[in-house]
Amino acid sequence: MNETISLETSGYFSTALFDSFRKSDYLCDVVIVTEDGHRFPAHRIILASASEFFSSMLCGTFIESKQTDVAIRNVEGTVMKMLIEYAYRGEAKCPAALENVLSLYKAAHYVQFDRLFRMCSSWLRKHVDTSNCLSMAMVADRYDDSDLLRAADLIAGRNILLLTEEKEFVSISAEHLGRILTQDEMGVRTEDEVLIILQKWIKHDEESRRDHVQTLSKFVRFPLIDFQESSDFLSDLDLVSHYHTSDGSCQRRIGRDVVLLAAGGEGIMSSTAMIYDPNNDEWSVFPDLKVAMKENRIATSNGKVYALGGSDYCTKTDVVQRYDPGRRQWEDNVQRMHRKRNGMEIVSCSDRIYGLSIGERSSLCEVLDPEMETWTPVSSPVNRLNGRYIVSSLTNTIVAIGSNPEDESGYMKYYPLEDRWCEFKPCSVPFWLSVCEPPLCATTGDQLYIKLPDKRNLIVFDSKTERFSVVKDFFPMRSKCNGLAYDLHSKRVFIFNNEVVDIYDERANKWDIRRKYVYRVGDLAACAFVERNLMLDFRGL
Repeated sequence: MNETISLETSGYFSTALFDSFRKSDYLCDVVIVTEDGHRFPAHRIILASASEFFSSMLCGTFIESKQTDVAIRNVEGTVMKMLIEYAYRGEAKCPAALENVLSLYKAAHYVQFDRLFRMCSSWLRKHVDTSNCLSMAMVADRYDDSDLLRAADLIAGRNILLLTEEKEFVSISAEHLGRILTQDEMGVRTEDEVLIILQKWIKHDEESRRDHVQTLSKFVRFPLIDFQESSDFLSDLDLVSHYHTSDGSCQRRIGRDVVLLAAGGEGIMSSTAMIYDPNNDEWSVFPDLKVAMKENRIATSNGKVYALGGSDYCTKTDVVQRYDPGRRQWEDNVQRMHRKRNGMEIVSCSDRIYGLSIGERSSLCEVLDPEMETWTPVSSPVNRLNGRYIVSSLTNTIVAIGSNPEDESGYMKYYPLEDRWCEFKPCSVPFWLSVCEPPLCATTGDQLYIKLPDKRNLIVFDSKTERFSVVKDFFPMRSKCNGLAYDLHSKRVFIFNNEVVDIYDERANKWDIRRKYVYRVGDLAACAFVERNLMLDFRGL
């Protein structure tokens, strides 16, 4: 399906008659010629009325005002066609892909179509994610788009530890890094990690970037630094004096201070919700769900926390509940999904929530609009999976693993930005997924952890290499567990049942087994990490 987005200005003056003249080349007095050879007959008065750019070029003192063929640089033919259609109808039909909207965005700025530029900016802001936030910030800075710049910097700040592992990070400017370092919601757990980020950026080109140390160090909150742990960094960056002379008052960053939210029932209807704080090793009671659920999923979108799926015996559609931090309660006034789903069919990806029916008897896939809180259909896969299958999100991708109609292993990927499904063949397949009970799974960015029922081993799928591997004796506790979650930024796996919380630290390659009785956790099914600042008004945290 070739999806397009409609960028239309409300109240735009209709020139349908002139548009029909343009298409038939009737009374056209100018031809716009692009560098790639496309020619577009048009009327000077229409183009001049659309923007100051065309007005000055075609009706002013420039040489183009006396030419029939007018060359326009820096705009491809496919994009120029959209610009001219917008000039005539106030509407541009653009393929719903990032590169296409970005090209239209740049061209609209170039020809001074201000309203079209702002509409493209609005679409781009909704599609900023970890894969493009750094480059998008550079684009926004170049085109003086403060709204897009703010959105890109916010995503970059919250995911800074992940981004520092990308090659693009070391190429950002000092000003760009400074904007990230100023954020209260920057994605670090300790201020010492800010020094590591700063050092990595400087070390990439130490000779030229040493001059920026003093300026960027102003954004480091030295009172929160552990001097014994970071003394080498401070000395290396010549910041020891800043540490000793800094003001003692400082606000702690909250962006990546996360808690584990667990809610709903496993096999039974339940409204129980609990919070686990890994910093304090404490479980606390959270407001109960408004509607009891089972086999549900916890997901976040647009700064909101949702509990979705499960079963509500009184209705024909599935439940969608949103947590209201101001009122400290769950609300169920969000539009319900069009199809009844269990938790394994609900995925949060790129700040969107998807309900994906890929089984043999299902066909409807849909996405929750984070602003309108309504469900919109998206494309469904042509081929389907039988029986038990896994649906989980990876970096800007959703992967589905199960068995196909021929009882062979089936593997599919969904690309939300392109609204496209495709099948793939993994390099290695170490297991057969025809199990009686649904497995647990957790994502780690580019990797998917799969815990099969009654098995101690952990299966890992790497989306970059499309390869499976098996981790032997991964679980030190009993094979049965209620929840599995992964915190990407601290690189820790959290596993719990009604008596044990096990935390595996990938960086240290060791387990932290916290054998502690957990009140009311035994029946909980869904769990997910949620930023604490989304629940700041809850007094129990």
